[in-house]
Amino acid sequence: MMNAERYFLFQSDFWEQFFPFLRSGKKAVRHAGARPKSYGNATLLAPSEALDMNRVYLLALGTIVVFMAFSLLFIFHTARLSRDDTIGHIQAATRQTKLAIEEHVAEEFATLMAASVVAENRDLLAEDDALYGLMKGLCAYNAYVAVGFADAERQTVWLDRHGRQYRSSLFNEDFIHQALANKKTVSKSRWDEASDSMVNFYAVPVYAPGTNTVKGVLFAADPEEELLNFIDRSLYAGKGLAHIIDRNGKYILKSKSPLVPPTGSSIFSPYTLPDETKRQQLLASLAAGESGHLEQPVNGENRFVAYTPLNINDWYVFYAVPENMVSAGLKSVTSGATTIIVIAMAVFASLILLIRHVNNKARRTLETAAFVDPVTGGSSYSKFLLDAAAILRKAGKTNYALLYADIEDFRYINDLLGREAGDRLLRYWAKFMQEVTQEGEAFCRLNGDIFVALRRYKSRQELEKRFMSLVHHLAVYPEILSRGYKVEVACGVYLTGETDERLSVHDMLDRAITAQKSVKRKNGVRRLCYYSREMREQKLWEAEVEATMEGALENGEFHLYLQPKIAIQDGDRIMGAEALVRWISPEKGTVPPGRFIELFERNNFIVKLDRFVFEAACRHYRETVLEGPAPPYILSVNVSRLSLMQPDFSGTYAQIKDRFKLPDGCMELEFTESLVFENHALLQSIVADCKRRGFLCSLDDFGAGYSSLNLLKSLHVDMLKLDRQFFQYDHNAERGRELVRNIVVMAKALDMKTVAEGIDAPDQVAELRDMGCDAIQGYVFAKPMPVEDFRHFSVTWQRARDEEKSLRDPERSESEELELESAV
Repeated sequence: MMNAERYFLFQSDFWEQFFPFLRSGKKAVRHAGARPKSYGNATLLAPSEALDMNRVYLLALGTIVVFMAFSLLFIFHTARLSRDDTIGHIQAATRQTKLAIEEHVAEEFATLMAASVVAENRDLLAEDDALYGLMKGLCAYNAYVAVGFADAERQTVWLDRHGRQYRSSLFNEDFIHQALANKKTVSKSRWDEASDSMVNFYAVPVYAPGTNTVKGVLFAADPEEELLNFIDRSLYAGKGLAHIIDRNGKYILKSKSPLVPPTGSSIFSPYTLPDETKRQQLLASLAAGESGHLEQPVNGENRFVAYTPLNINDWYVFYAVPENMVSAGLKSVTSGATTIIVIAMAVFASLILLIRHVNNKARRTLETAAFVDPVTGGSSYSKFLLDAAAILRKAGKTNYALLYADIEDFRYINDLLGREAGDRLLRYWAKFMQEVTQEGEAFCRLNGDIFVALRRYKSRQELEKRFMSLVHHLAVYPEILSRGYKVEVACGVYLTGETDERLSVHDMLDRAITAQKSVKRKNGVRRLCYYSREMREQKLWEAEVEATMEGALENGEFHLYLQPKIAIQDGDRIMGAEALVRWISPEKGTVPPGRFIELFERNNFIVKLDRFVFEAACRHYRETVLEGPAPPYILSVNVSRLSLMQPDFSGTYAQIKDRFKLPDGCMELEFTESLVFENHALLQSIVADCKRRGFLCSLDDFGAGYSSLNLLKSLHVDMLKLDRQFFQYDHNAERGRELVRNIVVMAKALDMKTVAEGIDAPDQVAELRDMGCDAIQGYVFAKPMPVEDFRHFSVTWQRARDEEKSLRDPERSESEELELESAV
């Protein structure tokens, strides 16, 4: 190349395609009088031209450097945005945890405030069975460790979950002071010696009746795990952690995460902020009740921290996530991109795209850790809450149903097939639920074997069809089907289209759970139940009943009623009566048995009530027959399944009978037909023992369930009571009559008497008389009545029968009357 010191080669076409402004630079050179010379494909510039092009070259090089600098700034800005986005996620998770904790605490306060109303008219420290029942009910239905009352002197009486009572002074407890100062409060975690566990105390004021004067405190000890469940969820693949702290940074509730050192009473111990100014700024922010975020170094590792105040005392939710969990991938890519940009400008654009891709991937990793169920791979409950809330905000006039579904007896599946097989079953069902989930719907596994779904619907029939499809798909799971195991699902449903309420997803779920608990108590094949206002009212009514049932029994509110059994084959005389119970409350009026018997069977109070009725029946028989003018008859008493299962059942009842010195054969125990199928061998042995102790035994409600004539051959009962369903004839009336006739014949062959229950019409009496049925119990003769009315009825009934007999045979009747007077 000629005069290399004064000329240089400039490949114009190559540079101009990247820097168009060079064309204008070349024009300027030409206009200045320089003459470029050609040399092949290159252009040779004169010294003046080379000087100008050096300037352009330097400008281009400077442009590249500036562009590279801006590129690096862009990369760091992207990293900053990712960091801010991460902090935003953490703050959102903190707010979500705050709302969940506040809602939980509010529900606990609502439960205690409702109970405090019941306690207003009670002496808090007296031996009051109603308060004992109230405390026992609160423990049973809310999983409290203990419940108690304290008066203004801080003297307390409390009851633990096992029914043990304690009395102590809580004079120095802050939560008692605050509640006496008319403030609902919850304590920090503390050790409870009675339960040998960490608990939080919830306390509310109890007012004097009709005033705002606080006369005492109702408090409950809730297991610490109830609040820990909200802060120790799987946060960011188990690397995140959360605490509840006070405004001084001291732990109120400390995370159980292994990342948290066991020592230390605050977030500053054993680790602290290296800058004392930042520490003071954090404390000032906490003292001011502000939300915020910061970075805290721990063992050489930086943590992103977010905090927000709770509307509870001066507490905060404190949430921390290690930085390397959030930005490890982003940092490595950023440093690599910077090196590559310095080496070659050509790969700059691809690096930007790569950074964006890695940033999105990091975000997806965070979302997966927070919003993916680790067992099924579907949405977590946190993700479901966000999705469901967003769906409902856009719902408009679309009707939605919230389903709370529980695979019943799932623990048996784990025991039968193993936990891994149980997890496979959960994944199998979750996969199918995902497949049938439509746009604008959501579902998740809440925990264990419980699934929650938000579904659109136009009618209940459509909803039930989709539910039955889910149940069928679960039932045909190969591992279950091959073992012959039947899987059932109990599902509660809350419908938005049947109410004007605007509820949160949490409140909707609470109502669906209420409906699901109702369906679990049913024995039919239909395993889906819809929430209704009646359920909530029933729940409140049951809580009130459980708080007063013990006192009602002590106060004599339960009354003995009798319904006669008429011997239609023996002159229509009174052959016996069935002892029944009625609750006549000063506040509630007459409560039908159908409203309280099932509840008492669930809470075991039926055992006390059964014994009360039996003892009242024995007393009545003693007073009216053995010591009174009434002729002997058989008095029957119902026995519930729980009473039958009590240790030495027959011995206990025999002791009561012997205490009243009743002769053998006058008291009859009625067992329901369902007991035969639950444990036939046990019932057979109990019947034999009862008969040996002088009781008659009968099988009640025969025909109400799945009656088995084969079982009667080994069950030596004295009487068979035919259920009213036998006599509700339809288009197969003749077949029904033949069935009853043959049952009567069979009973006689087995030396059993037969009693027809629920007979209302005289023509039924005539039919049963012809069939040979021994007795009838029903409204056709008499309703259940108080014992005093029964005495009058029995005298009137017998007199009417005697008058009928005298009209048929006057001489014989007069002779029998003389014999009766002589005997008297």
